[in-house]
Amino acid sequence: MAASIPGIIAWPVVGFVAAVFAGRWLLVRDTIVDRLLNKLFGWGLLSLLLYRCGMTPGIASLAHQLALGCTVMSSMCLQGIVRIWALGAEPAAIRRRHRVCCTLAAASTAAILLAGTSARQDGRLVELTLDTEGVVVWTAFGLPLLLNVWLLARMCAHELRAGGIGLAGKLVCGTLIWAATLFGANLVLSTVWVVTGWQGLGAQMVRVETTVTLCLLVDATLVAIPLVQTLLAMAELDRAGRAGRRLRPLWRDLTTAVPEIVLRPAAGEQADPETRLMRMTVEIQDALLQLGRYAPTSAMAGSGCPLTDYAHQVACAALAREAGAAPIGSSPARLPVPAPDFDAGLRQLLDLARVWPVARAAAGERVPSAVGVG
Repeated sequence: MAASIPGIIAWPVVGFVAAVFAGRWLLVRDTIVDRLLNKLFGWGLLSLLLYRCGMTPGIASLAHQLALGCTVMSSMCLQGIVRIWALGAEPAAIRRRHRVCCTLAAASTAAILLAGTSARQDGRLVELTLDTEGVVVWTAFGLPLLLNVWLLARMCAHELRAGGIGLAGKLVCGTLIWAATLFGANLVLSTVWVVTGWQGLGAQMVRVETTVTLCLLVDATLVAIPLVQTLLAMAELDRAGRAGRRLRPLWRDLTTAVPEIVLRPAAGEQADPETRLMRMTVEIQDALLQLGRYAPTSAMAGSGCPLTDYAHQVACAALAREAGAAPIGSSPARLPVPAPDFDAGLRQLLDLARVWPVARAAAGERVPSAVGVG
């Protein structure tokens, strides 16, 4: 009683789904949709592992029946996701609804196990037949699954008709519609085949395992995108993270000299990379304004580059203020060319950060004279 999918194909899929599930469970679980998706993949992964138990004939029947129940349990998470995305339901209502759905899925699994008792005793798989065993098992499995994938497909079709989503959103909706159609078509065609007696595409369990594996692989690939984005943000390899790493030495020196301008985040606040970058640029710009009153004109290096000369001024000012010198001017100095927007300002600060280490080192010798001026 071998599994329908060769291990050389199935096990890499299981490993990929397991990696996505583990990564999302650890890193992507902030919203109720994230948690529902994680549960969906948890139950889906368990179903894939149970299908792999089909390679052991003695427990194949029980394993496959439990795999059907796990697939139903996984599909129940779709209801909550659809109700949030399409209907805007409240999280508390979604949690209550999901508990009801889990109870129904558990009842479906119990019906599958009860009706499949004789199959387990005979050591065979349950197939879709017109006897009591087949009708009960495939009704308990097929009806919840058809309902949930239909809700998902309807929501995605509505999003596509409504418009207002980008190419990535259209791709996701189209892929989910394809997966839902694949599930539904398999169940409907299986019913037609059992009535007509034609079994041209093989056993029902083989098609179910193949469908579950393929759909989980595609869906895991889709939901891995935000996981990869989270990992890149944690490693500061995304756009905001790379800019933040380049600005950090400049920010650290300036906020050490002017610590009162630092915007302390609220306790427990987890700002996203873009917010952290914006906060860092605001703090740098505030520090530059404050330090303008401490910048001696004699710090001009005469390099011929306004930004390099300005960096020398700011570096001397930062060291002077940190050393306790008194202000020597009344007007705050600004960057040589005011930036018209955030992106232009960020580019200018990145240019300043590029020349900052040399300017900071060269300004070290000016600290005694800066203090003496006060």
